Amino acid sequence: MLSIVAALLALPLAPGCNAGTSGGADDGGTFTRLPDGRVVSTRDGALPPGTCAITQVSTTRVVPTVVVVVDQSGSMTENFGGTDRWNALRNALLDDEGLIQEFESSVRFGIALYTGLDDDPSVPVECPHITSVAPAMMNFDSIRDMYADERPLQETPTGDALDALLDDLLAIPDPDPDPTIFILATDGEPDTCEQPNPQNGQAEALAAVRRGFRSGIRTYLLSVGREISETHMQDMANAGVGRESGADAPYWVAGDDVGLRTALRSIIAGEVSCTLELAGRIDPEEACSGSVVEMTGRGELECNTDWRAVDETHIEILGDACEEFLTSRGATIDARFPCNVILI
Repeated sequence: MLSIVAALLALPLAPGCNAGTSGGADDGGTFTRLPDGRVVSTRDGALPPGTCAITQVSTTRVVPTVVVVVDQSGSMTENFGGTDRWNALRNALLDDEGLIQEFESSVRFGIALYTGLDDDPSVPVECPHITSVAPAMMNFDSIRDMYADERPLQETPTGDALDALLDDLLAIPDPDPDPTIFILATDGEPDTCEQPNPQNGQAEALAAVRRGFRSGIRTYLLSVGREISETHMQDMANAGVGRESGADAPYWVAGDDVGLRTALRSIIAGEVSCTLELAGRIDPEEACSGSVVEMTGRGELECNTDWRAVDETHIEILGDACEEFLTSRGATIDARFPCNVILI
């Protein structure tokens, strides 16, 4: 859940409302998401006479860490709707309408390319061979600069690569408490460093994904092309989210550029949201009554169309307003509620 602060700045007193009964701070109710992910308050000044007091509590919004784990095997050069799989994936991540540039202010992105052998057998390569950029906010330039010089090599040691990435992440002292996920983008059955051929590394890949889930890291599978067996994709999808029984977990299969971009956005949409935590309590049944919720660049939002009260302490921005809030750098939400809506 994307959790940021929205202060309860009241409108002028309604009849029978008693100013000052709740006590509290005198900061205004506008909060701004900075490009580095911090949420800061813009002071509007003291409360004017004849308004309800406000309560303000600092909270921290959730910024997910997303590591895109990319298969760098030779089969990524196969045709993919007019280009090849390698370039289609890179473009979907890095072009002007790509995933990372769109969400880099809301997501801590990292990337890891993995392979087992160079395409020249005489060139020694440590297996798994991983080229990576550590996760960070506003990481587009660093990821683009690294990715631009890379090309497909050989082999798909998926389990070995995931284990190596987990070793590095789990060794970080004082890890970030926000969620971390892997998006595993691969186009074929896995092999192993010990046995590059045939592709019999399914058990090792599953074991690594299960280890990640036990360590608090979920894995989502994106098949670039249609070469992976449905059985293995479903096994990986279930293991990636700890699904032992019940309905199967989703996985994504992309057969062209449009499908690839849709799949990536679908995965990220499950990790970021427009639910905002209020610094105080409101009556959700009365939330539309005289309340004003505004977003910079868009103006006033319509209750139950552009926003809704989720419960006493949360509102949710909806539809196009949500997408604009998530992808606009420096976006602000100003929420003001009359006295009959605020719960003291």
